[in-house]
Amino acid sequence: MNEHESLGKALAWLLEQEQIRVEDLAEASNHFDLSPLDEAFLRHYFALHSAEPRADHTKNTQSDDFKGN
Repeated sequence: MNEHESLGKALAWLLEQEQIRVEDLAEASNHFDLSPLDEAFLRHYFALHSAEPRADHTKNTQSDDFKGN
């Protein structure tokens, strides 16, 4: 595997998820044996894109994590 192949596979797996949580990032990092730098990239990438609605979600894009108690 080249140095970024596992990162690409992890990113593809994460994008298949309906909702991406911190636990999913940790699971992808462990499963695809990512380096700390690759894991940091994914965390940064999803932090930047978390506010953008995904094309396949046209209705409620609010995360359950932000609903009031």
